[in-house]
Amino acid sequence: MVAASGFVIGYLIVYLFILPTALVPSDRPVPNVVGMLDTDARSTLSESGFVVQLGEQRPNASVPPNTVVRQSPVATTRKPKGSTVTIDVAVEP
Repeated sequence: MVAASGFVIGYLIVYLFILPTALVPSDRPVPNVVGMLDTDARSTLSESGFVVQLGEQRPNASVPPNTVVRQSPVATTRKPKGSTVTIDVAVEP
């Protein structure tokens, strides 16, 4: 009985104090910003706790200029708060 109590107490100490990330995961899903204007995408990502980085400016005649055409990591990928999300935006060809 005493040995079992000691095991449980030891397990709880490790679980609660040494590995607390298992209880409160900091990962969050990356929002989908493809198709948004870059200003809206930046706001959405920042409000979700991500750092925004401008990637490539891609000539694209099928969407309005300054529209996000690609993001990395892709939407719904789980990343920690403060992770960088790179957005590529359309420019006139």
